[in-house]
Amino acid sequence: METSTATDVAAPDSALSRASESAQTPVPAPGPARGIEPPRKEVLARKPLDPKDFAARSYVEPGCTEVLIAHDLFSTLRDEARAYAERLRKLAALWDDSDEDPDGGELYVILIADARRITLHQARALLHDACTAVTALPMTLARLEAGDLPVTWFELLLRRVRRLTPDQCIQVDDRVSRWDLANIPCDRFTRELGKLVAWFGAAAVHATPAEQRDVALQLNPDHDGTARVVITGPIHEILGFTRRLDLAAREVQSQQRRALEENRPAPFDIDGDVVRDGRQMTLAALRYAIVSRTMLDTGGIEVPQSRLRLQVVVPALTLLGETDAPGTIDGTIPLPARLARHLAADESTWYRILTDPTSGAFLPLPPSRYSPTATMREHLRLLDPVCAVPGCTRNVCTVGEADHIEEYNHRYPEQGGQTSIENLHRLCWTHHDMKTRGLLDPVREPDGTTTWYIGGQARLTTHPNRDLLTPELADALQRSWEFYDEMMMWDSARTRGLLQDADPAPPVEAAAPVDAAPPFDPESYPDPTY
Repeated sequence: METSTATDVAAPDSALSRASESAQTPVPAPGPARGIEPPRKEVLARKPLDPKDFAARSYVEPGCTEVLIAHDLFSTLRDEARAYAERLRKLAALWDDSDEDPDGGELYVILIADARRITLHQARALLHDACTAVTALPMTLARLEAGDLPVTWFELLLRRVRRLTPDQCIQVDDRVSRWDLANIPCDRFTRELGKLVAWFGAAAVHATPAEQRDVALQLNPDHDGTARVVITGPIHEILGFTRRLDLAAREVQSQQRRALEENRPAPFDIDGDVVRDGRQMTLAALRYAIVSRTMLDTGGIEVPQSRLRLQVVVPALTLLGETDAPGTIDGTIPLPARLARHLAADESTWYRILTDPTSGAFLPLPPSRYSPTATMREHLRLLDPVCAVPGCTRNVCTVGEADHIEEYNHRYPEQGGQTSIENLHRLCWTHHDMKTRGLLDPVREPDGTTTWYIGGQARLTTHPNRDLLTPELADALQRSWEFYDEMMMWDSARTRGLLQDADPAPPVEAAAPVDAAPPFDPESYPDPTY
């Protein structure tokens, strides 16, 4: 979803004052050791860093173009470091972890995400790192402002101290800020920082193995139509699960092999692969089939079926094999054309989705009642596959709520807040709750854009989600049709003798008509280009 900032807003005085005090008040040196502290090791360079040595170390001629470019790159390091430090201090001014307004920080996150053109998750991490830099690493931040270390080094430092306590961060800051940061090489900094952070060992903040139990979905960044499920938990539980899975796969494979030898139906041949290929399934295929096809045990609790189906959107020309334009799953996950056609072929029912050929806007079917119909819910999933709040990336295709932009008037429904596609969007539960409490106030404009008033202090504008392929496919079809129509006109004129070729016609057999139309050549009518 595209977003644009309409107005800027300053942070409240409370947030500014707290961050300002943190940024300007020097952090006291660590007091008496609470146990064994890491050693205060001197980290010095063998000799000062001199840009004049770049040519000698790179075995190039002094004064050549390459050396001049290297000098220019080196000279920009200080400016980049100062700009980054200034940005961290500005971001830290928006940090608000007070108990008085727990959602105040989330409002600032939305503003930061819009201003930096990032997701809300990335904005939260950026805000947290800025607060850590100002409050827990003030001395190293001062070295950054002086241009003594590159931005990438400080970003690495922020990542490495995320699991440390505030007291441990102060100890790291006290030691790193004393290093010869202006002259030591990158590998030396990385190595020394790694040893310093590792010194804390078990004292660092770590969740227990039981607390880290999780099942997460990870999409392949290559968008090749695959994804992976990552299961995290105590090592003995994961080892036990994988061994049981392996034993089950081997036993099923053995039974399939025996069934083939005895010429009887093979067990667990869900997709008919064993009968078709004449051999047992591989262990990898069996492990996947057992995990993905086995019923989940929920201890007798009945799990309701989802009201929404898995939505695979495939362009019509892709189904016809005329183009390899990708499809999508739930509006967010790219799907290669070949896999999209395969999934469509296995389904008995297809649903037609109409889009505007020029803009790609989804054309609605508007009913009028409070609860959206099943058709409307499916349509909303096309419009808002993720939360409609600017920058939020939470998928709301299966988890989320349909929300009235203008509140529905239960007493006088005809007076506004109609249940129509134009007045609905999908929100995650967090932002739906914030809207209900008046912290977020969206307004749908006549042109389809949505204006968001955030905490009554800022205004952002978002544009409706569209099918970006539709205009391109429509243009390609129009160009192809115009080319075909023009060629047919020329062929017709040539057939009727209205046109003559520049070269004299070769002699023909008496039985062949002189004015016969040339044979149809498919290569003369190229496919649409995309």
